[in-house]
Amino acid sequence: MKSLPIYLDYAATTPCSHSVLDAMLPYFTEFYGNPHSLHAFGFNALKALTKARDEVAGLIKADPEEIVFTSGSTESSKIAIERAAIFLSATGRKKFITTESEHKSVLDCADSLKSRGIDVSYLKVKNDGLVDFEHLDSILDASVGLLSICMINNETGVRQDIKRIVELCRMNGVLLHADATQAFGKISLDVRDLGIDFLSASAHKVYGPKGVGILFFKKTNKKLLRIPMANRDVESGIRAGTVPVTLCVGMGKAAEIAGSEMGNDLARISKLKTLLIKSLSHSLDEIYINGSVESNYPGIVNISFRGCEGEALMMECKRIAVSSGSACTSNRLSISHVLNGMGIPPDIAQSSIRISIGKPTTESDILIAIEDLIAATTKLRQMSPIWDMIKAGMDIGSIFEGKHCDYAV
Repeated sequence: MKSLPIYLDYAATTPCSHSVLDAMLPYFTEFYGNPHSLHAFGFNALKALTKARDEVAGLIKADPEEIVFTSGSTESSKIAIERAAIFLSATGRKKFITTESEHKSVLDCADSLKSRGIDVSYLKVKNDGLVDFEHLDSILDASVGLLSICMINNETGVRQDIKRIVELCRMNGVLLHADATQAFGKISLDVRDLGIDFLSASAHKVYGPKGVGILFFKKTNKKLLRIPMANRDVESGIRAGTVPVTLCVGMGKAAEIAGSEMGNDLARISKLKTLLIKSLSHSLDEIYINGSVESNYPGIVNISFRGCEGEALMMECKRIAVSSGSACTSNRLSISHVLNGMGIPPDIAQSSIRISIGKPTTESDILIAIEDLIAATTKLRQMSPIWDMIKAGMDIGSIFEGKHCDYAV
């Protein structure tokens, strides 16, 4: 059997931890009751569900009653954004704000709101991916009901100053939804201290099972989210259907482990990122780190290798599994909407890949990645007429005009 490449795509998903799997297994075959059944099987399931909710709430310093289990961040974001924005529009706050560099799931919500007559505005980000606070201050007013922002960008790892954003929102009576998909379990989160109104997260980004996530909501905002005529005994009347206890147990265990290992993980991943960037910068010219150097999560590194096409570079590196920041179509040059929104020059944006480091990543893995990336870049540049034009000092911007996509996941 052919051996698999080294996995360096942990921002996309993570393997389920063995400890998480062990915690889940009894709830597949032994404690399989419905948590709302009034017998011993139901009581055991409810006890497990309550524990899982407590564990997740503890990780973000929330009240367990403010946690609703969902199928993942996408559903959580859709519930929070669409229901809250529509409710608030009836009070006169008819505007929704997000950024052009959000995840596709949030941008899809924005499109859905537009179709329902809600005014959508896109907040500018600077070249480093951080929010333009002057622009934010200029567009926040009494007409805005909700702002949605990604805490840590899934493509670049840029970490927004959520507390400062919340402060500006509060001055204008605006609610804030935080997409914490890449932040949950990776950095310390305190929803009380930050002042967040809604927060979305998924288990599979933190070594939990796929198919489960959470939506945090302030108790005072519950009325904005409830389904009319829903059973309020099931997930606060916010999400219908039988709760997947087994998956919730897995997310609770993943949250517990993340809380205990977060500090050590951050320190180790930071060292591996430093090794990666220093080694590549020493061996190759015309490489660029996309996103803020000062405010980022070290486990996500977006690098452009000018003169190389992102997908070609990704495929040339046979021993590592990474993602292309410009993956949109396979038959033409394309640019990530995230990098495009940051104003990254097209030829640099088009040559980007995302490397994401996780718990299992070793120094040996990074050294192999460095070898492959150097060799692949050197080979592709030798064959690239664009690289020859760059070295000759020619303006190649026109080659990439109009070559972009709306979204890149």
